[in-house]
Amino acid sequence: MLGVLLAATAAAVEVPGAGGRLTAGGYVDGLAVAETEGGKRERPQALLDVHLDGTAARWLRGRLEIRERVGGPFEGGSGAGLYDWSHIYQNRSPSTEVSEAFADVHLRRADLRVGVQKMAWGKLDGIPPTDIVNPRDYHDPLVQDFEERKIGIPAALGTYYLPDLPRLALTGLRATLVYVPLAVPPRLALLDERWFPQSLVPPSRVVVSRATLARAGLPSATGLVLPVMLRTQNHRPPRRLDAGAVALRLGGTSGESDWDLYHYTGPETGPDVDLRPELQLLSLTPLAARVVSRLRQAHDPIHMTGADWAMPLGGFTLRAEAAWLDDRPYLRRSSDLIAQPALARLPLKQITRELLKRHRVAVPLGALFPSFDTVEWGAGADYLWHGYQPLLQVNQIAFLEPTPPLVVNDPETRLVASLHKRYLGEQMEVEVKGVWAFERQAWFVFPRVSYRVRDDLRLRLGYLAIGGPRLSLIGQFRANDEFVLDARYSF
Repeated sequence: MLGVLLAATAAAVEVPGAGGRLTAGGYVDGLAVAETEGGKRERPQALLDVHLDGTAARWLRGRLEIRERVGGPFEGGSGAGLYDWSHIYQNRSPSTEVSEAFADVHLRRADLRVGVQKMAWGKLDGIPPTDIVNPRDYHDPLVQDFEERKIGIPAALGTYYLPDLPRLALTGLRATLVYVPLAVPPRLALLDERWFPQSLVPPSRVVVSRATLARAGLPSATGLVLPVMLRTQNHRPPRRLDAGAVALRLGGTSGESDWDLYHYTGPETGPDVDLRPELQLLSLTPLAARVVSRLRQAHDPIHMTGADWAMPLGGFTLRAEAAWLDDRPYLRRSSDLIAQPALARLPLKQITRELLKRHRVAVPLGALFPSFDTVEWGAGADYLWHGYQPLLQVNQIAFLEPTPPLVVNDPETRLVASLHKRYLGEQMEVEVKGVWAFERQAWFVFPRVSYRVRDDLRLRLGYLAIGGPRLSLIGQFRANDEFVLDARYSF
């Protein structure tokens, strides 16, 4: 199949139109994974990305980018289809995605972009704290490049270029307003997939003690063992004007410094689901029941106000960024919600009455993604020395209020590092990147070697190693160590 795609799209074209121009290009990417730690399988993947850039007039331009994908980590999905902007659980294969489709209007002191688009906020490496306007695809969160995981969203973006303020040494001033009419969720892995978060998986059974049964009004000579079944469920976000997002950005330069101020009010674009367990009565004599837990797509509004800054200094490029986030959801450990102390706090008699009446009842365990006020910040620097380009960066999530045990620590401090070097006249590149979370002792490291056979053909081999506690954000994927082979043909 990969050969067919290569033959069909082997070159970029440029077509003159009536006073305009149309240019086509893109790439074909093949990815194969070899598991080394017994994790779930991941099929080979082929991806075709085609973009069309058009210029109708000096002031009017447009872009269309479409992706076709087959194979990869997707398991248990609904087959072929088109990705939508409504659901969090989508793992179609083969799939079609409209990655970008927008029109640009360029005026003397203003720009307007309308359509499906991606926005890049922040200056830090990895996932900048302020870069939250676009949701992301989490089917392969560590191997796939950060920007390529962004999901294009329908939005209107207007930028106004303000006059310089020489007295304050401010130049390049620009103000941007973004309106997102639809709440677009991220895309998460399904239960059978390699990158489904293990911290979401509850124990396979819950043991209810005799004392707990007695308080519930269900006396039993022994305890009760409840099998637990886990399922996923989509839930379309509300289609109201107030369910979308508004974002502001003010930026400019001061001397050699580049800075931006940000604000975002809208839906959470990171992972956000509710755990909705239902207790089902199977038999009274003998007493038998089970729990069916559903991970249901949630919709929570948040607010973010942040800033970033960057400047060169003595050969270094320094960067810093901080964001205050109001009511942002953070993941709890699902096992904590069904531990014995949590079960003892439930309204047991009320649950029992409803169970005997209807043979099924919702169990109010509490929020899987409770919301908290936090400050997320980071600072880093990179340097170019004899062709080597090292980068070192520190990120931290600091909670502003007490929290229950979460999958991230309170606070969570991460060291981000990378190193790049090119050889053989720029044909070969060696790179290594990694993250170490101090408090939880969780980490991953990903060395890769790339070789350009030709300007349009790149081969890349890498090894992803992951470690840490099972209930940490990174360590929950520790069974996913793997060799990664990637080939990309650009046209």
